[in-house]
Amino acid sequence: MKNKSRTPKKKKTPPLRPKTFTEYFGIRVAQEDLEFVDIYAEKDIDLFLDPYGISAMGTEWARTCETEIAQYFQYLIDCIKIGDSKSVRKLLDAFHEVDEVALGYSSGEPRGRGVGPRQAREIQAAFEQSRAGKSGDIRDIADCALMIPGVNRDKISDITANILKNQLIVFTQEQCRLLGIPMRRVPVNKVFDHETFEFKSYFADLPLINNRPKILLPISSVRHVPELSKEKYYRNYVLEFLKAEHEHAGDSLASVLRNGRVVVRIKDLRQKYAIGAEFLYEFSKQHPNVLGQYKKALRQSAAARGGLGKLNAKRKLLTAEERIAILAEIEPGNEGAHDYHKLAYDSLINIFGKRLSRPYREREINEGRKRIDIVFDNAGRTGFFGDLDRLHHVHCPKIFAECKNYGREIGNPEFDQLVGRFSRRRGLFGILLCRSVENFDLMIRRCRDIVTDDKGFVIVLTDTDLGKFLHLRQGKNEQGIDDFLTAKFDELIM
Repeated sequence: MKNKSRTPKKKKTPPLRPKTFTEYFGIRVAQEDLEFVDIYAEKDIDLFLDPYGISAMGTEWARTCETEIAQYFQYLIDCIKIGDSKSVRKLLDAFHEVDEVALGYSSGEPRGRGVGPRQAREIQAAFEQSRAGKSGDIRDIADCALMIPGVNRDKISDITANILKNQLIVFTQEQCRLLGIPMRRVPVNKVFDHETFEFKSYFADLPLINNRPKILLPISSVRHVPELSKEKYYRNYVLEFLKAEHEHAGDSLASVLRNGRVVVRIKDLRQKYAIGAEFLYEFSKQHPNVLGQYKKALRQSAAARGGLGKLNAKRKLLTAEERIAILAEIEPGNEGAHDYHKLAYDSLINIFGKRLSRPYREREINEGRKRIDIVFDNAGRTGFFGDLDRLHHVHCPKIFAECKNYGREIGNPEFDQLVGRFSRRRGLFGILLCRSVENFDLMIRRCRDIVTDDKGFVIVLTDTDLGKFLHLRQGKNEQGIDDFLTAKFDELIM
């Protein structure tokens, strides 16, 4: 008996973009007419819930949200002051991600980042042991973000969502009723009750996608990059205030220029006044007007920016200014390393264009014993990368890059790590990306030592350099990009 031939099944073409909430429910309405963020139906979206975005709405609902946030923090501080560790632990359950809102940087299906037991204990200890917590000087989320160690932008978004979960459910129900979106009664966990000051579980009507409840957010309440930032407050307000104070005093931090002008360098201030939650608390207590100015600017910025409006069907190509702004918001250190790496990777692809091909992140070499942050194939037949081989005889079939999100000077170990990726087979040219360089002459000497020892060639790109490259790319100045790279290379060999 002959086997019957089977018609091969056609492979499903993957969608160009994820299906949105309204598309899932078959709602046809212009996105600009929606009052809520049209989230993706089955994956997280790279946004953060911003308490100042909620305040900027100016509605009765927003004022209720502001009151509930204030009540939460007042009760938290009262519990810390009387030593009620059990209640503090329960209140800090707000550090868990609210899965129903589907925000954050997770990929694929929404999943809670949460915190493990050890991290939860560390965060509780930070609140209870910090002078800001014990003194009762934490009055809102801004104080929490600036003065408590370990509270980053993810946690601010999570805290806001947890404190306001009940109000966000009310908002979701109103929007679903307006659009006729079906809801089902489902259990909702860990909702903060502002009457009993405890987290509780109850049943609520919510829309479901694949049996997962969803909570909607007002358009003006979300941001790609949260307004709250320790680094932004420290750099733009604290250091600027201290700079003016020291210039006026003319003390040991001040230098007198030839024209008689007194200046204080930011790098010297950073060295004397290292950023930290305890330092920011002490400064803010002594200079409450500076903290007040920062909070006022947060409210004004939130009101001016308004909402995101809609999700773009296609990936938006960021402008040079947008990339530079995002870069400035990434804090140096381990916490921001992933975001810095990702932005640097995307920016290099954008800058170099057709000069380099086949980009990889965290490529393994030496049978998996080492990893390279970023590696490209050298596709340059002309221009700078073509000249490396043809004119300078630098063997470079691969171009390597390492990213160091340091708030300090890069040293020999960082250069040695990149040079350790070089080989006669892979190539002898690399790029070391870092946030800034304070001692430029020392950095150049380190780069030249690598050339002198015949180990290869390394150029260093700072945030400032990336900004220049991005503007050249935006202006489609291909010759300018090659000239800038050549100038960097000349610093090594001239």
